[in-house]
Amino acid sequence: MDLTEKEISRQSSQRFKINTSDINLIIDTYRSRTFTQDIDRIEKMGGIHVFEDLLCVDFSTGLTGADFTKRKVFFGKNQRRKGKEKTFCDFVKDAISDKILIILLIMGGISLGLGLGLEPEHRSTAWIEGFAIIFAVFLVVSVMSLNDYQKAKKFKELQESYKTRQNVTIFRSGAYTSMHPSKILVGDIIEISDGNIIPVDGILIDASNVEVDEAAMTGENDKVLKVSYKEAISLRNEFIEKDRKTDDGLLHHAVPSCICISGTTLAEGRGKMLVLGIGENSCEGRLVDLTEQDQPETPLQLKLDRVADFITKLGLICSGIAVFVLFIRFFIELGTGTEEWNNGQYKHMLEFLITGITVLVVAIPEGLPLAVTISLAYSVKKMQLENNLVKRFHACETMGGANMICSDKTGTLTTNQMSLEYFWMSLGKIVPDYNKHFSTRPEYFAKLKENLCVNTNARIQEGKEIGSKTEIALIKMLIKFGHDDYQQVRDSFRKRPTKIFPFSSSRKRSSIVISLDEDGTKSRAHVMGASEVVFSKCKFILNLDGSTSLITSETRKQGEDVILEMAEGGLRTICLAYRDINSGEDFQKTINNIPAIEESDLVCLAIVGIKDPVRSEVPNAVNKCKIAGIKVRMVTGDNKITARAIAKECGIISGENSIVMEGKEFRELCGGTVCSNCLIETCPCVRDSSKAQKGEKIRVDIVKNFDEFKKFIDNLDVLARSQPEDKYTLVTGLMQLGHVVAVTGDGTNDAPALKKADIGFAMGIAGTELAREAAGIILLDDNFSSIINAVLWGRNIYDNIQRFIQFQLTVNIVAVGCAIVGAVTIKQSPLTAVQMLWVNLIMDTFASLALATQPPTPDMLQRPPVAKKVSIVTKRMWKHILGQAFIELIIVFILMYAGEYFLIEDGDKSKKSVLVYNDKYVISGRNYHINGDVDYKDYYEDQEIGPSRHFTYIFNIFVLLQLFNEFNARKIKDEINIFIGLGTNRIFIYIWFFTASMQVIMIEVGFWALSCHRYGLTGIQWLISFGFGVIPIFWRFVLLLAPEKYFREWGEKERNPNEGLSITHAIRKSSENLSQRVHPFNG
Repeated sequence: MDLTEKEISRQSSQRFKINTSDINLIIDTYRSRTFTQDIDRIEKMGGIHVFEDLLCVDFSTGLTGADFTKRKVFFGKNQRRKGKEKTFCDFVKDAISDKILIILLIMGGISLGLGLGLEPEHRSTAWIEGFAIIFAVFLVVSVMSLNDYQKAKKFKELQESYKTRQNVTIFRSGAYTSMHPSKILVGDIIEISDGNIIPVDGILIDASNVEVDEAAMTGENDKVLKVSYKEAISLRNEFIEKDRKTDDGLLHHAVPSCICISGTTLAEGRGKMLVLGIGENSCEGRLVDLTEQDQPETPLQLKLDRVADFITKLGLICSGIAVFVLFIRFFIELGTGTEEWNNGQYKHMLEFLITGITVLVVAIPEGLPLAVTISLAYSVKKMQLENNLVKRFHACETMGGANMICSDKTGTLTTNQMSLEYFWMSLGKIVPDYNKHFSTRPEYFAKLKENLCVNTNARIQEGKEIGSKTEIALIKMLIKFGHDDYQQVRDSFRKRPTKIFPFSSSRKRSSIVISLDEDGTKSRAHVMGASEVVFSKCKFILNLDGSTSLITSETRKQGEDVILEMAEGGLRTICLAYRDINSGEDFQKTINNIPAIEESDLVCLAIVGIKDPVRSEVPNAVNKCKIAGIKVRMVTGDNKITARAIAKECGIISGENSIVMEGKEFRELCGGTVCSNCLIETCPCVRDSSKAQKGEKIRVDIVKNFDEFKKFIDNLDVLARSQPEDKYTLVTGLMQLGHVVAVTGDGTNDAPALKKADIGFAMGIAGTELAREAAGIILLDDNFSSIINAVLWGRNIYDNIQRFIQFQLTVNIVAVGCAIVGAVTIKQSPLTAVQMLWVNLIMDTFASLALATQPPTPDMLQRPPVAKKVSIVTKRMWKHILGQAFIELIIVFILMYAGEYFLIEDGDKSKKSVLVYNDKYVISGRNYHINGDVDYKDYYEDQEIGPSRHFTYIFNIFVLLQLFNEFNARKIKDEINIFIGLGTNRIFIYIWFFTASMQVIMIEVGFWALSCHRYGLTGIQWLISFGFGVIPIFWRFVLLLAPEKYFREWGEKERNPNEGLSITHAIRKSSENLSQRVHPFNG
């Protein structure tokens, strides 16, 4: 901050007599209100007009512009903190700075340097090795950068497509001006009207029939009535004077508040509001802090760390052993006189080092993070086609191990489209053919239509539904009857003098008084609300002929039974009633703050049951979850009866021990969440470690009464009447128990839970901007069944990684084993450094692409999720890894030590390994005999002869063994037929044939680069090579018979995340970072 800004800040603190902390206290008091604490606080401060002095604003003119700069410095701007938007170059820069790629570049450089250190005749081709590695890095950087950039672009487009905030009307200098919400300042007076998303926190100065939908911020399902501060004081005083109690079941909105909070929607009415909280200091903005939490490593990542660490340590040991034995043997031979020292011996010592480094290069599992990344990238694209937009790669990987799903009800389990399911009137239940009764009875239907038109505000305009979902269902009923003129009827009555009593949570009803004639002498009150409340006030019931009958005890019992039946069926029951007002009767009279016209002598028109139907595919999806070992819990704002009914219909409740608990009881038992360090709810600990100063503690939330939580959580299936904080506590507790938790959410208030969970699913249609940013996956269709697709792909990722591990460990064991045994016995590896790197390239890169893109199969949902403590390398996998490695090592050693006795040679003497008369078999290609004497060494160094056909055989057969073992690696469950499903993965087929073709080309054409025989191999020699290569496929049948009990699982215990990072863990960690750059902003 420069000097000018400091001076402005100092002047601002002197000018304004209230700060953001004081303002936040007012808003927080409203959020935690149980009666009228927020109104009381404002009153103690001096009332609404005290803010004119505190904020230096005149309500009659609004802000004048004299101190806008000071306001921005002191109170901030109405903008959320966002980082710089990333360009494609930024993604390239991030990718190239990745540790795994840096190590590969170093390896490429070393390879290039070692190649230049070889014999002069090979220097012209020595650049091939290093270039291949560097080129592979270039490909990875290009592909990943482009993929990340496209995903960032897609997410940005998605966010932009959901932008719903329009300009707001601001009152400044005595005039109204339309501006973008980002221009709003503390102290401004703004005008809000129905349909607006409220962009700031504030106090209503004036209000006309204001009802706010706070579901996105508080989880409150019903619309909340708001009034001006002056009216709130009056209603509070009247409430207290009537000696009404606040603990008799009334909700915390028994007396309406004058405070509106950001992120909520104005459903009805108009109002004028004084702005208090904006930007990061608003209620919505402060929720962002809760989303800034460290993401723990996924179970798969922790298991891969263990695998990578083990392989690397083993590679280091083997590399060290090989170099150590070579040098010991070399010095022994010098000491015994077998070898004589000369300057040429430096070359031999360099070759020893080349062998050691080659063993290490082959052993380091750089293909492992590459396989993970390829599998994730492939799965992400496929998941998007199934309505799962993956923002963070780790989310789909984690989903494979999820064993808990905490799902919202509305829009996820249900269609979010209210429809009329039940209709009860004087004739009794007449659904579904009630329309035929009304078409010939206008006397009845006229009053029913009148009630539905004047007592609702929803409308369907150009195919778009505007207003309450419940009211929309009633309007659709009229349209179904062929009466789409509801708006004209509504307007015709409202042109005359009317009195509206808006819905309130305490009354559980709304009513309107309309004039039936032009002079207003005849009036009628229409009432609509909770059936158990309104029906209890009804004395009569309307018959189809337009007459009324007294409600008998039998009829009342029938109506009450219907209400209970509907509630148990998960329906929202509404009673429609009316009352003709006698001339001279005071319809504005209230009794205990309730309009008198609502309290007696009502005529019941009907009791309707409205339901948000369960999506047709949800019960089957929930059943699939059960079979897959995943427990589904429902978190909803509905009451216990409705919640239980919906949960039963979905299949979530199935046992007698199922618990349906309300949020209030849940909070009392659990005590909410606290910091694990301080054991208090609010503390100074930092949530995001990247923002922590040295020595600062990192906050990790835990359940306060964890022992109580554990007592009931196993049987808790439904959390009803819940608040967003309850969902956060539930997710925290389940994770604390070691479960892998997925959670759905659509509101801004869900953002902390979405961020906290292992996998957060935000709704793409109904979700708010902050919810989508906090989530790891966005459900583009808001459909629960799409979560099952995510589970399927998540499990497939785990299986694909297992496939590649099974394949790579076999390659590594065989390659390293050959190198060590060869170095110790004949002072050379059967595979040269260049050949090793070629194997490393095609077996890591191409094999990871082939095996990591295996599509999922439905049977993956027939087994439970893989637990965190279960090894990623199972006993069955070890059986096949060691079994295949054993047979391959036997084959290679037989070829290496006895190949000259059975490997067919070319009949053309000019194309033999050397010009020696041996017409049938190849001659030995070993540079040295086991006793140390020179064997083929001189021929190898002769430019006219070069590498032997014997060792070309070995190299080719080694590669073919791995190629055919790829088919085996496709199956990790001891399946008999390894070719099942092969046709569904064309990528595997294409890559397999491409790799085989590349091998043929390199043997026949690129022999100079891979140290192969100059004439390659003949047709019969290729047949022999393929004959050896297919052995692993047949050997697998032998391994199927071998018992698994003699093999040990590997990696049961995860690496402690708090331990220092190993080299390979750093490699894997950086690969994860490389694959997670999907957000368009740095922040």
